[in-house]
Amino acid sequence: MEKKRQDHADHHYSAPEKIKIGNRVIGRGQKCFIIGEIGSNHNRNKGVVRKLIDAAAQAKFDAVKFQIYDPQEAFSKNVTTTDVGLEHMYGKCAWWEVARDRILMPREWFPEMFDYAREKGLIVFSTVHRVEDFDFLLKLGVDLFKIASIDCHHLPLLKEVAKLNKPLIISTGMATTKEIDETVKTLVGAGNKKLSLLHCISCYPPNPSFINLKNIMMLKQRYGFPVGYSDHSIGNTFSVAAVALGACIIEKHITLDRKTKGPDHHFALEPKDMRELVDSVRGVELALGGFGRILSEDDLAARIMIRRSIVARRDIKKDDPITLEAIKFARPGDGISPNLFAKLEGCRAKKDIAAEEILSWDMIR
Repeated sequence: MEKKRQDHADHHYSAPEKIKIGNRVIGRGQKCFIIGEIGSNHNRNKGVVRKLIDAAAQAKFDAVKFQIYDPQEAFSKNVTTTDVGLEHMYGKCAWWEVARDRILMPREWFPEMFDYAREKGLIVFSTVHRVEDFDFLLKLGVDLFKIASIDCHHLPLLKEVAKLNKPLIISTGMATTKEIDETVKTLVGAGNKKLSLLHCISCYPPNPSFINLKNIMMLKQRYGFPVGYSDHSIGNTFSVAAVALGACIIEKHITLDRKTKGPDHHFALEPKDMRELVDSVRGVELALGGFGRILSEDDLAARIMIRRSIVARRDIKKDDPITLEAIKFARPGDGISPNLFAKLEGCRAKKDIAAEEILSWDMIR
């Protein structure tokens, strides 16, 4: 307990529980912000990009996200497809060349695809790995950026990015608590509190025993910023559970067909799954309600039919005492409640009461 108090005492900032992205607000009391990660699943086909945007809009996602980076800067040219475990998919060759020719969406497509996503009512943004790419996206009117797990603790980048004072979503995959502390301290220290943190396991897909969804509550308690979940698991189960634990952002990879060739298709959501995710998340949000104990109109109506009343077990004659042997506790619940029997016991009947009749106070003296 002492350590927990010390952890919080080390953070000398007031974290906003909400951040504003365009006309959307993310955080406490708001609907979960659901992101479709297109990433590399366009397979460098403009038609596929448009169909993925269409599918996200039809499923009522809030946003779609792309990747942008310079593969020659991001990877050593000595890294091969064998090193990243994808030799079976692309043959043995330099991984940066595969990223350039097969993975990345061409930069010249960005303006067109961003406009198309906005026409569909989606917020559109990108994961960014270099300051130069922030500059490129700012010219396209992007007002939200993602910091990937690979750069969560890239402090030189974060210091520069923070100066833009734009909303940032930061994935925390592979990062220790100390590293996340340093990340948050760096960004806040540079003047940017427009932050949200994503719990993330950087495995594709992760073993369920490693997912540790309770980290969502830990991150929220420890840092105070809006917290979400970047989910690389197969299906929607853990995303829906994350929302129940307080996640206000869900990020999932999306695809038109999980059988498509590519590194991120096999664990992504197909259009049917996307619709099911949104429906499930919105249902959970409704079901969560609040801490106050409030009975719905349906609950109150059910009390009358489902709860018990005090009912005559046999005929009770006028002036007979009301005893436990003379009554039973049975449905419906529109008579005297069983919890009031102590007040009723020993009283006498004002009139004859027929067997199976529900007792009321005007029958008793």
